[in-house]
Amino acid sequence: MRVCGYKSKAYHFSVVDLEYPHMSPSEFPLLSRLKEWQFNVLTIVTTVLFANVVVAGVEWLLLGHVRADSMTVSTLSGLIIATLVVHVVAQLRTHMLRIHRHRQTNIELTQANARLAENNALLATLMEAIPIPIFYKDAQGLYLGFNQAYEDFLGRKRSELIGRSVFDIAPQDLAEVYHAQDMKLMAQRGTQIYETQVKDGQGQMHTVIFHKAAFIDTAGVARGLVGGILDITSRKQSEQALKESEHRTQSLYALLRRVADNVPDMIWAKDLEKRYLFANKSFCEQLLNARDTDEPIGKDDLFFALRERAQHPENPLWHTFGEPCQETDEVTLRQSDTLQFDELGYAQGKPLALAVRKAPLMGENGDIIGVVGSARDVTTEREAQEKLQVSALVLANSSEALLLTDANNCIVDINPAFTLLTGYTLDEVIGKNPRILRSGRHDADFYQAMWTRIQATGQWQGEVWNRKKNGEAFAEWLTINTLYHDDGSVHRRVGLFSDITDKKRSEELIWKQANFDQLTDLPNRRMFLDRLAQDLKKAHRGGFKLALMFIDLDRFKEVNDTLGHDRGDVLLTEASQRIAGCTRESDTVARLGGDEFTVILTDLMDNTGIDRIARDILAALAEPFTLGCERAFVSASIGITLYPDDATSLEDLLKNADQAMYVSKANGRNCLSYFTRTMQEAALHRMHLLADLRVALAENQFELHYQPILDLPNHQIHKAEALLRWTHPVRGVVSPAEFIPLAEESGLIHTLGDWVFAQAVAQVKAWRTRIDPDFQISVNLSPVQLQSGAERLHWQQHLADVQLGGEAVVLEITEGLLLETSPQLTAELLAYRDAGIQVAIDDFGTGYSAMAYLKQMDIDFLKIDRSFVRNLGTDASDQALCEAMVVMAHKLGLKVIAEGVETSLQRDLLQAMECDFAQGFLFSKALPVEEFEQLLATFSHHPSVP
Repeated sequence: MRVCGYKSKAYHFSVVDLEYPHMSPSEFPLLSRLKEWQFNVLTIVTTVLFANVVVAGVEWLLLGHVRADSMTVSTLSGLIIATLVVHVVAQLRTHMLRIHRHRQTNIELTQANARLAENNALLATLMEAIPIPIFYKDAQGLYLGFNQAYEDFLGRKRSELIGRSVFDIAPQDLAEVYHAQDMKLMAQRGTQIYETQVKDGQGQMHTVIFHKAAFIDTAGVARGLVGGILDITSRKQSEQALKESEHRTQSLYALLRRVADNVPDMIWAKDLEKRYLFANKSFCEQLLNARDTDEPIGKDDLFFALRERAQHPENPLWHTFGEPCQETDEVTLRQSDTLQFDELGYAQGKPLALAVRKAPLMGENGDIIGVVGSARDVTTEREAQEKLQVSALVLANSSEALLLTDANNCIVDINPAFTLLTGYTLDEVIGKNPRILRSGRHDADFYQAMWTRIQATGQWQGEVWNRKKNGEAFAEWLTINTLYHDDGSVHRRVGLFSDITDKKRSEELIWKQANFDQLTDLPNRRMFLDRLAQDLKKAHRGGFKLALMFIDLDRFKEVNDTLGHDRGDVLLTEASQRIAGCTRESDTVARLGGDEFTVILTDLMDNTGIDRIARDILAALAEPFTLGCERAFVSASIGITLYPDDATSLEDLLKNADQAMYVSKANGRNCLSYFTRTMQEAALHRMHLLADLRVALAENQFELHYQPILDLPNHQIHKAEALLRWTHPVRGVVSPAEFIPLAEESGLIHTLGDWVFAQAVAQVKAWRTRIDPDFQISVNLSPVQLQSGAERLHWQQHLADVQLGGEAVVLEITEGLLLETSPQLTAELLAYRDAGIQVAIDDFGTGYSAMAYLKQMDIDFLKIDRSFVRNLGTDASDQALCEAMVVMAHKLGLKVIAEGVETSLQRDLLQAMECDFAQGFLFSKALPVEEFEQLLATFSHHPSVP
């Protein structure tokens, strides 16, 4: 170990060098390398070897050989000598090492002192050169020294502070803090760094950082501390200034960002690569659809355009901005000037029009570093401008007249349609009040109500009668709207109107056509139902009675068909006048259609006047009608129902009157009938029977019975009449007289007729094959079927399908059809004749027979009605009529069938008249197929029966 010390004027240093003691290798190389035991072993071995060599040499020289015992003795002698040598050498070595160490120590001490002096000088120079104040204290906190910078900082001389403590240079409170920190540092034997504020020699406060470290001696004892003072006042001031500057910058940026994000315009900045440096909230939301204002930074327009398009591939117009934005950027950079652009496209699937302003973004050196821009969404403004332009064009070319007035209701402008409609030009009306158009048809209350509405809502709409420049009055549909200033005051009033004079006339005509009969000018069904509903409400409120009449003209169809529709219209017109002449002004007379009329008698206290009015109508309609050169006679059937006696609802009253009218028809026409509950029951019975009739055919409830027609000259049966029978599962047998009229009214007669014809054809074909090849079956043909014409086509085709000739079938029609002289009816009968089908007139003599029609219609058979046959033998006139019919028919080439033959006398008289055929219960009633065939067998064996 080496310890070197050095004392200077201001400070003292100690240097300690530890090393293993050794001799100089240049002087004692072997000794310096061998350990003590190694040296002793080497000495012993060398001495023993040397003794053995000497003894061996002497004996060899003296004796010529070497003895073993000599070698033993020499070895022992060598060991003794070696021991002595080792001891001597050890003493000598120890002395030599002590001399060497003393000399080496002196050399090293001299060198160490020289180095220490050199280091101390260098350290002193460095310490003085360091601009940071540095000080040294001992373990008690007394100053040992410091550098010039410390002296300058405190403004005190070294001589004043060496040996002094901090209590001598700082206030008591601070001194205690500093001293405590120094003691703590030396106790912890570490380093200490802290920031504080101290005053310099001039009393200026400085912010400093103390760096202190304790120095420890070789015994581990803290001998003092060394410290430095880093003055960071300027740095703190710079940091504070920088912080304040950053705060101001951040505040300004936040303010600018807040302003930019709260303006409706879009604001952005881009670098030369067209990547965004800044984008405000409006720009991110309206155009880019960015998450926030930070997302665009570093990205370009195409990034957002492609992202939007990728999210909506089905819509190519979802986002069209991107490329156009970059193109205008290029133009701005190329021209290096502030430019304006109109950019149009789609953003987020909606059309967007932008008024864009772009300018080069300049750097600090005045060079261009990018593009700065702003844009305003002008989509609404453009649309509004376009709408205004369109509106102006529309108004200028509109057929509606425009009138514009100021707040004082003075005209300021009109459009061409105004001049065209009213005849006034702009020069004639400008500055005047619109009252120049007044027609005088509206009173002051009308205009007062109009202006009250306008003042309250700013709007009014309605119909006004005004007057043109030429004095012509016209109806207009006027709409008034008010335009206001921002403060709510009136700016303009706009009046739009169109001429509705022709429209009103058309509406009146349409209303009249919709509610009144064009032929008679009476209310039609629509108006009748409306008035009936109103009259019922009135009668209910006032507790009055009301009578409803249904009037149907009897035999009008005959007049219409014989004299023509024009004469029929004249008759209807006069009939309506006669009916109206029999009623009161408060009553309603209406025409429902055809020859049907109605009368509503209102405000009735009792029923006394109803019968008188109804009979006056019957009498008036029974008078002859003069139709040009012709005179026509009709009558009326009237049905009457009373409110509230018979019913209280409109629908029930209509049904009741209709039922009562049909009862009058059934009672012989030219009469009136009041509704009774019996009629209601009959109507319900008809309704239920019709419902059953609709399913009867499908449920096989019908069958055909056949009544034989006897050939009187030879008493043979070659004909039969097919008669339809209905066996109801509950009602039993239903009379044809009951269900055939229902079938005709409902249209079911066509389906039933087809079924009857098919069954009869099948049966006659079978009988022609098995019984009589000339057998004929008669089938009744309803007038409804004959007039439709559809049955003939079906039946002819059916005969062809079953390969049966038309001569196998006879169609029976009623006598009333002879008066149907329409071309259609004639054509139908002739078509049946052409198909080989014969025709018979049923119930001949009961109607208005016209003999001329018998030949014209190409009839084959006459069937004398049973009413004439029934009185044969008891009534000479009926017998004479029968004989006349037979003679007449034969003269016309027709054959005669007598119906209702029930006695042998009737048969014999008919046979005497040379009547051709007879049909009646005398021969048989209508029979089912099996019984009829048995009857045929009986007649074939006994032709005289009965």
